[in-house]
Amino acid sequence: MRLFPGSGWQAGAVPGVVRLLCRPVGTYLPRSCCVDSAAEVPTGRDEAWEIITSKGFTWSKRSLTSTMEKSWMLWTFVKRWLLALASWSWSLCRICLLPLIVTFHLYGGIILLILIFVSIAGILYKFQDVLLYFPEQPSSSRLYVPMPTGIPHENIFIKTKDGVLLNLILLRYTGDNAAYSPTIIYFHGNAGNIGHRLPNALLMLVNLKVNLILVDYRGYGKSEGEASEEGLYLDSEAVLDYVMTRSDLDKTKIFLFGRSLGGAVAIHLASENSHRISAIVVENTFLSIPYMASTLFSFFPMRYLPLWCYKNKFLSYRKISQCRMPSLFISGLSDQLIPPVMMKQLYELSPARTKRLAIFPDGTHNDTWQCQGYFTALEQFIKEVIKSHSPEEMAKTSSNVTII
Repeated sequence: MRLFPGSGWQAGAVPGVVRLLCRPVGTYLPRSCCVDSAAEVPTGRDEAWEIITSKGFTWSKRSLTSTMEKSWMLWTFVKRWLLALASWSWSLCRICLLPLIVTFHLYGGIILLILIFVSIAGILYKFQDVLLYFPEQPSSSRLYVPMPTGIPHENIFIKTKDGVLLNLILLRYTGDNAAYSPTIIYFHGNAGNIGHRLPNALLMLVNLKVNLILVDYRGYGKSEGEASEEGLYLDSEAVLDYVMTRSDLDKTKIFLFGRSLGGAVAIHLASENSHRISAIVVENTFLSIPYMASTLFSFFPMRYLPLWCYKNKFLSYRKISQCRMPSLFISGLSDQLIPPVMMKQLYELSPARTKRLAIFPDGTHNDTWQCQGYFTALEQFIKEVIKSHSPEEMAKTSSNVTII
């Protein structure tokens, strides 16, 4: 039997085993290899090698280690590539880091101020809703909404275009010519609920002989959702749409009333619906949230913040230019929250042909309605608006300032 084709060796031909030969040469031959005769048994290392090569053998260690060598070469390549990549990355980092170090060394103070400025702006943007809307003040405002007693009223729930449920209270005037009474849509400030405005609303009902619809924004009182600028705009649109569906309300005498934050909501609604609204009344409201921020946070340069940094803007100073219906601006000069000068500026920006500015020196932010002459100013304005519906009166232009 030939162990290897082409060789002259046969297994079992000679009792000598090449195992003994392999030891001086190394472990390079198979242990089962035998030689033909004892004469071929080598006596030295060189003779052994000649016999192996003459018989057509290959050095078996190469075949055993070739796979290991390939793996080692692959690993070496990968290792060198990773080291080169790390070296290149570090060089790039050093190149980028050097200008940063030099820049910070030269302008470190300015960079620090910019970082502080950006951080504060980010915090204000994140927490603007918390700083602007107070639906839970006073406490239990979200749990309990006082209702009127002894007068005709309706507790109404409507849905906005985005599916938010709103709570309204309709106070009905039932005196003479009730069918022709104007209707006031009342937008309150940024705290409490419509029940807290009932004392003011009831006096309006009695003194002005009007219907009133009090609106709780989303997130306030029994209304669902969470307050936001766009959300409040949707709420105001939903209320106006609802009023237009009421056959028992005179749709030609719709007035908007807004105090503080409600003034911004009323101005927006009037700017978008001038054909459906007879007149607008705003009390102790602001030019915009950015203007208010620069006033309240005067220790920080808020006036330099770009407009996109504000989550809520309420840009009343822009939207008032689209309100051409008769307008009444009520300003309490003792307002410690919103500077009274903002009411004067809104009055001056108004393009209305009929506009009034009623000033109350003792009027505070929330209690101007308790000042003497307050309801008289409102009554005169409403009568003037209703009278101005005649063609000859609508052609007239009038504006004045009344200090009460």
